Amino acid sequence: MPLRGVRVLDLGILVPAALTSGKLAALGADVVKVEQPPTGDRIRLIPPYADDGKSPQHMAQNWGKRSIALDAKTNEGLRTLLELIAIADVVIENQLPGFWKGCGVDFVELRRKRPELIVCSITGFGQTGAWSRLPAHGLNMDALGDGLNVDWRDGQPHLGWAFTSWGNELGATSAAMAVCAALACVRGSGAGEWIDVSCWDALVESHRTEVAMTRRTGTPFSLRQMPSMALYDTYLASDGRPVMLGALEPKFWRRFCEGVGREDLVAAHDQTAIAFAYDQFELRHELETIFATATSDEWLSRFLEWDIPGGPLYDVPALMATQHYVDRGIVDGDEGDWPHVKLPFRWQSADSRAGAGLEQPPEYNQHDLEVRSDWLGHGSPAD
Repeated sequence: MPLRGVRVLDLGILVPAALTSGKLAALGADVVKVEQPPTGDRIRLIPPYADDGKSPQHMAQNWGKRSIALDAKTNEGLRTLLELIAIADVVIENQLPGFWKGCGVDFVELRRKRPELIVCSITGFGQTGAWSRLPAHGLNMDALGDGLNVDWRDGQPHLGWAFTSWGNELGATSAAMAVCAALACVRGSGAGEWIDVSCWDALVESHRTEVAMTRRTGTPFSLRQMPSMALYDTYLASDGRPVMLGALEPKFWRRFCEGVGREDLVAAHDQTAIAFAYDQFELRHELETIFATATSDEWLSRFLEWDIPGGPLYDVPALMATQHYVDRGIVDGDEGDWPHVKLPFRWQSADSRAGAGLEQPPEYNQHDLEVRSDWLGHGSPAD
């Protein structure tokens, strides 16, 4: 694995750090998760709990890691933590700026002594800026970064329960990529880096089209304001499931029209390289009638046969029931066990997927003696 031999110390207590170190573990890094006594990181406490009392968030995000409990507010805990940092290649943390310096961990000084050290600080809003001191959970980062969808009921906004924060997901992916880039720099020049990852920045970067258009034209622009697009939209199938059609190119639209026996609609495409059929409401009405004649599964079969982009809108249980889910092998584990959702790419030369074969997420402080032995060369704190 590409990161075999890289030692990563995860000081995080919430999702962005866990996701980041999890991606690095899947790439082969030796990840040690430092947990705060007496309960460990907060992800362990996030409901709903399974029948074994464990949090699905913790079990999904911490494969391939080892756990050691340290209280940095005690002299012994701080001493051991600094010893681990002195061995680590990468330190990941996600506290507000200045927190660790207040605990006696000065990353500026540590990097002065060890320039090759990589520190990755993941926060909601970054190390600088007007909001840098604002405490962050996933959804308030999303709210301030145009990443939150709100349902309005009785004139009031409602979110419902949300496991996925796009700020968390994008921030963690950016952090893992930045750590890998910094490791490449260490191998080339010997110099590490202190990486400032803002989950809010990651959200803004994902809105690059709206930002570019707004800055270029001087007029506020949002993709939510786009007109109706008959050739790039969803339609209800006969079983009530929405089906997405993506017949933007002339070849795809022609195949669709021929497949449904409506060659008379071919001319609705303006024959440019890509056409969306903006505000063609009569065409949309025709397509609504066409899609209502078959089930969503039938439409997927037709799209595969006709070689057309499109497909039903699946939720997670529905996608897990598909043959493609089985074929891709992205999830390990037998029915009833905690599954491991691996990284979304395969090593073609080895015919394997990154993250295969990792150990289950650790119990709290499970690897205390093992980590002290492997990293520090001694056993218990008294040794």
